[in-house]
Amino acid sequence: MELTAQVPSLIDARSLRVVDPSAHAATAHDLWDRHGDSACLLACALLGHEAAYAEAVQQAMADLARSGDVRSDDEARRFLARSILRHARRLPSRSADATRLPAAMVWLSRLAWLQRASLALCVYGGLTHREAAALLDVPPATVADLLTAGLRELSRLVTADAATCA
Repeated sequence: MELTAQVPSLIDARSLRVVDPSAHAATAHDLWDRHGDSACLLACALLGHEAAYAEAVQQAMADLARSGDVRSDDEARRFLARSILRHARRLPSRSADATRLPAAMVWLSRLAWLQRASLALCVYGGLTHREAAALLDVPPATVADLLTAGLRELSRLVTADAATCA
């Protein structure tokens, strides 16, 4: 089952409303349509457990809906990345739910936290390595190194899993 197809049933923020700068009200459903998939992928990559990532996305989308200062999709994407990371750091650590997650998310969950966070923020959050570094409070060169090392480790994990399935 596709990951993002599962989450709308877990998250019902449609009753929330946000006033956008043009004075038109946008529902959280509109925000979900524009940003829900990437928010779910980011949270799942960071947390690796269905209940935990659903909670982080719900909280982040509620934060976005309450925020009246997000004016563009890029600002919303950065806002959601910051909010999901903040919520992910507060939620208790859980092991990856391998029975309910796509293989890529299980592989990501096997990486060290900073590698996983760097990859998740850059790939699923759409942030640059400099933006990810600022959120993670590490130098940009460290994030670049973590991205390289994380991709190598993912390649090794995929190869190892493929060998065991053959």
